[in-house]
Amino acid sequence: MDLLDAARPLYKGNLHCHSTLSDGALTPRKVKAFYRERGYDFLAVTDHRLLGEETHMEDGLLVLSGLEMDFTLAGEALHLVGVGMDAAVAEADLLRSPQACIDLMRAHGGRVILAHPAWSLNSLSTVSGLQRLTAAEIYNSVSSYPWSADRADSSHLLDVAFAHGVRLGLVASDDSHAYDGEAGRSFTVVQADALDAPSLLDALDHGRYYASQGPAFRRLSVRDGRIEVECSPVSHILFTSNRPWAMGRCLSGQELTCGAYRVNPDETFVRVQLVDSQGRKAWSHPIWL
Repeated sequence: MDLLDAARPLYKGNLHCHSTLSDGALTPRKVKAFYRERGYDFLAVTDHRLLGEETHMEDGLLVLSGLEMDFTLAGEALHLVGVGMDAAVAEADLLRSPQACIDLMRAHGGRVILAHPAWSLNSLSTVSGLQRLTAAEIYNSVSSYPWSADRADSSHLLDVAFAHGVRLGLVASDDSHAYDGEAGRSFTVVQADALDAPSLLDALDHGRYYASQGPAFRRLSVRDGRIEVECSPVSHILFTSNRPWAMGRCLSGQELTCGAYRVNPDETFVRVQLVDSQGRKAWSHPIWL
């Protein structure tokens, strides 16, 4: 079974950023220009509690409607990024509760991403209690220094959630605010039939995407109890699962472009992580076994 197929087109995008309509440094027009000039194919401008432009194609860039909703819970925050909703969602009571927010975004055609769970100090009970999420941010660029404390990487928290049966895809996002180094650092690559909203959202629904800061997955397959990876040249290929330890889960070398991992009988999921010579990472979402 091929989870990513080298023969199908790939599109690069950012699903979480801000403009001057909330607390970002650039206007929406300049945000779109920033990402278009860096070769991005799709973008969601997700200002706080404010639905942006309706989904449309603009000068070769697919712009998805978006917004970010925030909730304060005991000992933690909870931020939900919605993308691809219709304009009527702006009239909905998205602040009623986190689950109601997710349900309303989905009812209006959107997909919902759990934003920066490590930065938010999200607990296992909170993450496992949310239904109908599409994905979570495994990496959030602005949630590290010099813009914030060092809680950009949510892999530990999410691995615990996966080990307890939570099923989510994984994206990487800039959460751009200042546009002084955090923007253009982390992105999501989607394998879709075409660069349009229905194709992109269908790919998100069916797990045809990965998160990255530079390294690229060329092919990701499951065959005869083995997970097989082909990728751009990297220094490490890591296979992480619900098992604290397993033989052969870290492959290291110079200019690695492929690797494989034999699945153990008690593993319920495996996700693959690439690390290149510059320390940049890419993440598959969990492969459920």
